[in-house]
Amino acid sequence: MKKIEAVMPHARLELVFLALKDMGVGGLTYYESKGRGQNPRPLLHSGRGTSTYTPEFNLNATLVVVARDAAVENILNTILENSSTGLKGEGKIFVYDLDDAIDIGSRSRGEAAI
Repeated sequence: MKKIEAVMPHARLELVFLALKDMGVGGLTYYESKGRGQNPRPLLHSGRGTSTYTPEFNLNATLVVVARDAAVENILNTILENSSTGLKGEGKIFVYDLDDAIDIGSRSRGEAAI
């Protein structure tokens, strides 16, 4: 089993959700996150538009999917196809080995829990 964690602009999240749903991915988690990379952050207007500032962090979304090893490449390709426009600074995807998973309700373990 693998844990896939994808950090992307929040605006791309809905496209990724729909594509993962269409390919049969049943469960996922997402949360709003802040971070900064190497790209400069945009200048924003505050208040009544009389002043500007550069935010310290960009607003992103982090998507988490736990998948069987056989499905990982398809999930990664789906995330890439629906989140990338080919520009630098669009986010990152991390893939981790997962030792075990437990469904709290049914108490099933391993791949049966996902």
